[in-house]
Amino acid sequence: MGAATVGPTRHPRWGRISGLGVATIVAYGVAYYSYGALIDPIRQATGWSATALGATFSAILVIGGVGGLIGGRLADRFGTRPVFLLAGTLGATGIAVGSISTGPLAFGAAYGTGAGVVSALGYYHITQPAAVRAGDGQPQRAIVVLTVFGAFASPIFLPLTAWLAHHIGWRDTLRVHALLVAAIFLPCASWRNSSASIGGGDLSTPGDAGQVRQILGSAWSKPAVRRWVLASMISGAAIDIILLYQIPIMVAAGLPTATAASIAGIRGLAQVGGRFTLPPLLRRIGARLTTVAALAMALTAVVLLLGSRHVTWAVGYCLLAGASLGAISTLQGIYTHELVGNKDLSMLMGAQQAVFAVGSALGPLIAAALLQQAHSYKPVIALAAVGVLTAALLLATERPAKVGSSRWGSSQKTTL
Repeated sequence: MGAATVGPTRHPRWGRISGLGVATIVAYGVAYYSYGALIDPIRQATGWSATALGATFSAILVIGGVGGLIGGRLADRFGTRPVFLLAGTLGATGIAVGSISTGPLAFGAAYGTGAGVVSALGYYHITQPAAVRAGDGQPQRAIVVLTVFGAFASPIFLPLTAWLAHHIGWRDTLRVHALLVAAIFLPCASWRNSSASIGGGDLSTPGDAGQVRQILGSAWSKPAVRRWVLASMISGAAIDIILLYQIPIMVAAGLPTATAASIAGIRGLAQVGGRFTLPPLLRRIGARLTTVAALAMALTAVVLLLGSRHVTWAVGYCLLAGASLGAISTLQGIYTHELVGNKDLSMLMGAQQAVFAVGSALGPLIAAALLQQAHSYKPVIALAAVGVLTAALLLATERPAKVGSSRWGSSQKTTL
């Protein structure tokens, strides 16, 4: 994408940011949110085990997390054209092949790879820098516009996927998803390219392997960083359990699938409220304690999920979960910046996201095994609650960080 020169009539800068916003909605909607509305229909139609289907979601997280480092490096060096081209071809093809798979292993390999590629090449680590380049000297406004679009991924794709799965079946639903990915990302690949870096060169001018190991080792030597990475991995695992099983839990409690999917969609909009409350909290108590408060709110949301047979409880869960998870995802970047400062921040945050994704993949895998043995969602909910509580305690007992502290907004990273 052009950093300074953009076609004056064909691709206006703000029109392009809107296009990136639509791509973000499709990426998160297809590769992340929709699977929660598909897992029950797939299991009921095929008889495949909850463990196998949970492992597929874990594969998506691992491929997306590790592949995100490769995708980000590719975009920094060669621009967004090859990234979006691969997302629109390999990603869509993998999802389409998953729709015709007849066994859980083949399905997991095809769909997990396809959705993983879409997440590695279409999430915010790709679209945010591209929006900044197209922002006409207004990077903060560009990111705000992009993330406003992104907030609609869950409200759109959860009910849409549930409706499609009910009316045309899960296989045709995946084919619709594959077509959407191709229809959105391939036109984006036609935009003018730019390989210019925006982050000071940390990722676009990689050092040798020894330098990388030295930077990572230096950060890891700080006890606060180790505790933060551990807390984010544990909370990420708990959050992915919640998001994957929220609809099946509400359905098992007695809500119709369409109602559960529609209520779950509220979570995506509620995350905007969680972000609006951050500035005063960050000024008053700092990023670490604000994160603890957000985790406490998430724990309350998990408790409400137990009573989700009542619509009021289910709506309360989604409002609290949306606000807390929206805040937590934003706080990841802010608190990381406080701990490590500006130097090598892009690479360190990329590494953190990769570790976070691998750790998060374990949560749904363990939850699926519990579900397979217990035939009840109560142990799954308990596992998520323990994870959120553990992460909160890890951060609550940490000494205030003195390294790299800065104003809350100087290096914020807003994610879904």
